[in-house]
Amino acid sequence: MAEEKIEQLINLLLEGYDVSNKEEIISNCSFCYTNPDQYIANNEAEWVIEGDEDGAFEFSVTNELFNFLIRGDKIDEVHELIDESLNNALGDFPAGIKYAPDYFVWLQPKLNQEEPPLEIVELADSYSDELQLIIIEKHNLESISKLCQELRVHFRRTTPFQDK
Repeated sequence: MAEEKIEQLINLLLEGYDVSNKEEIISNCSFCYTNPDQYIANNEAEWVIEGDEDGAFEFSVTNELFNFLIRGDKIDEVHELIDESLNNALGDFPAGIKYAPDYFVWLQPKLNQEEPPLEIVELADSYSDELQLIIIEKHNLESISKLCQELRVHFRRTTPFQDK
């Protein structure tokens, strides 16, 4: 049952991306779910479970999806990475914005115009002060949220008060 949920989650998170190793990502995350100690050892990540014994699976998700994540500790840096991901459709960082929540409120209407509409969400623990984000297709939002809750992976909308 968990294996099916893991496969669904990875497929939904990566919908719209060009992924050559999706089966490997799913396999590695599933392996970690059933063999967390071995996965952690294989990835030399014992530090992950020192503070959170149940953190292995969440770590595997971010570890396996690393190339699809947008990570940064300054919102203007995050903007550049998002803009790059969207083929420079956003342009320069918006003047007058200082805080991440304001930025995401500015950004969401632009993502709604994409085809299909997109949303940026926080995914899993970044294990630092960095924002750790992934761009998803908006129609998958509720399913991803539910699967993350069931699999105990941190998930948070960057614009919680936007219309769905």
